[in-house]
Amino acid sequence: MLGNPATGETGRGMGLYWQIEKLVRQPESTSGSVVGATGAIYSVRRELVPEVPPDTILDNVFIPPHVAKQGYRVWFDVRTRAWHDPDLGAESEFRRKMLTFSGNYQLLQLATWLRRNVNPLRYALISRKLLRLIVPFALIAALGSAWFIPETFCRTAFWRQVGFRLLGFSGWKLRPLSRLSDIAYTFIALNAAALVAFSKFITAQKAVWMHAPVPEEAHLR
Repeated sequence: MLGNPATGETGRGMGLYWQIEKLVRQPESTSGSVVGATGAIYSVRRELVPEVPPDTILDNVFIPPHVAKQGYRVWFDVRTRAWHDPDLGAESEFRRKMLTFSGNYQLLQLATWLRRNVNPLRYALISRKLLRLIVPFALIAALGSAWFIPETFCRTAFWRQVGFRLLGFSGWKLRPLSRLSDIAYTFIALNAAALVAFSKFITAQKAVWMHAPVPEEAHLR
């Protein structure tokens, strides 16, 4: 839950994104298994946990397919909640999402079997995680083709795309300007993070968000 128990969930920026994400996970869980667990709070039967390679970024996405492969379900429980500060700063949120996208690329290297039929969550993994990685390139292609095709409809589409990006830029510089600009900013920031993650992946750079000390008592035993 992005927000706090006193005021409830926020519907702005990443809060709106996360609300949509949960709406997707609920029917995904009902129909079988979710492809990824919530990193902030999840649990797994000890005997089902696979060996997680060192430096794995998204253990919460690496583990669920291994659990499903053993014939068990991975389900999303709406009763279990963890509250999180919805605004850690634009730079911090950008690096966090970049790290998430980098983790998706890393999964393709850590477990190649995830792309094959042996993975019971293959369809969900491809449609929910991997296709998301090509959206930035599709947006660039849409913008370029709209400019080069000499049709009124395409030219109108081009300027509308430019306007949406300018609206997102205003949401970044003048937050909070409006709910619409906030949505535009979040959408653009997510796809920009995916582009940066791709560049780090092909240049073999390690993506890092932040390192914070974890109290000894916080570790599960």
